[in-house]
Amino acid sequence: MKIKTISGVLAAMMFSGCMGHNALTQKVIKWNLETAESRWGREGIFVGLWITLVYPVCAVLDLLVFNSIEFWSGENNLNGKSPVVDMPKSEVQKLGLHQVDCARVERLTDTTANLYIDFENGDSATFDVIRTGSSYAVSYRGVEFYQGTVSDS
Repeated sequence: MKIKTISGVLAAMMFSGCMGHNALTQKVIKWNLETAESRWGREGIFVGLWITLVYPVCAVLDLLVFNSIEFWSGENNLNGKSPVVDMPKSEVQKLGLHQVDCARVERLTDTTANLYIDFENGDSATFDVIRTGSSYAVSYRGVEFYQGTVSDS
């Protein structure tokens, strides 16, 4: 009986779409980022959401329920977007900074600034820039991904 049940569950998972926007998890992440201003506050909320199983439950619901609905119905009910798997290869290759609608810089202190980028599809991103002497670092959501040197020309 257990083998039939396990086989049935595995077959159901194999025939359901799991590749999708993970919209529920993204909504929780967005809420976390908007709730606290400091990286320590965000980390505290992040750890709390893991301890209370919010992130794992959202990830499982995305994987087994919402992404499957997105795959089979042709639309994600949580964000209204069409399935990722229907995106043509040429569109996937175009993703990035090619469709920027507006970019602006806000100087916070003598050594820190925020770079705000708005995309044509309505998405936006905020990058943190920190200058130390003649070098600077750019990070996104607390993860440093670029280091450079300031030229005085």
